[in-house]
Amino acid sequence: MCNSITENMLLKDVLLNVDMLECLRRKSADIIFASTSGVLIYDRQSKAHMMSATNMETAEVIIEQIPKDVNMLVGHQEMYYDLLMKKFHFEDKMVCFNAVYMKDIPIKIPKCLAEISMLTEEYIDDVMKNYSKADVMDRAYIENRIKNKAMYGAFIDGKICGFIGIHEEGSIGMLEVLKDYRGMGIAKVLQAVSTNDALKQGRYPYGQVVKGNVPSMNLQKKLGFEISEGNAYWLFSN
Repeated sequence: MCNSITENMLLKDVLLNVDMLECLRRKSADIIFASTSGVLIYDRQSKAHMMSATNMETAEVIIEQIPKDVNMLVGHQEMYYDLLMKKFHFEDKMVCFNAVYMKDIPIKIPKCLAEISMLTEEYIDDVMKNYSKADVMDRAYIENRIKNKAMYGAFIDGKICGFIGIHEEGSIGMLEVLKDYRGMGIAKVLQAVSTNDALKQGRYPYGQVVKGNVPSMNLQKKLGFEISEGNAYWLFSN
C-alpha cells in the first residue's frame, strides 16, 4: 500500500520526480515517508535521501524525518530549499533540470566515425584526466562505475575520444568529449547508445542537466528528451 501511495504521488510529475521513480522501479529505495502530498526515500545504492512535496506543510513534516547527519539530499521543489540549508548546513549544491526520454522507440544511432564500446579499468586514468567535473568526482567513484559496466567510451583509431556513464542513482551522465574531437557528433551517439540501453533494461532513460548548461540542454532536446519545468536540488556535505 505504501509503495502504491508513493508511486502515485511521484507520477503526478514524472519529469521532475523521475530519479525517485527509478529508485522505486529498481527496488533500491527505502520509503521513509509517503502520503498523497509528499514522499521521502533513501536510495541504498547512491546513499542519497530524496524528497518531493506538493506543499510546505508536508515538506516540513518530511524534513523532520531526515537524519541529522545526512550528507547527500535531493529536493525537488524550491519552496523548502532555504529550510533545508538552514537545518542541515549543506556546503555544496547543484541545481539541475531533469531530461527524460519518454518514448518507447529506441533512438536511431547517428552516423559517426567513433566506435562505441564498454570501458574497462585501463581507461580510469583517461576519464579522470579528461572529465570536466573530476574535481567533484573521486577516482573510486569512476572505478566503481567502470567495474559495474556503467560507462561507455567512444574510440577513433583505437584512441579514446569521449565517454558517458550511468550514475549510481540511475541517471545518464558523465558525458564528455575530448577537445580535439568535438563537433563530430560523438556526444549525440554516446547519449543515444546510453538511452537505448536504459530502454532495453527497463530503466527510465533520463539525465540531469545542470542549470545554465545550454549545450547539454540542446543535445537532450535534439534527441527527443522532455525537460522538467522544475529543478532537482542536489545538496552535499563533506
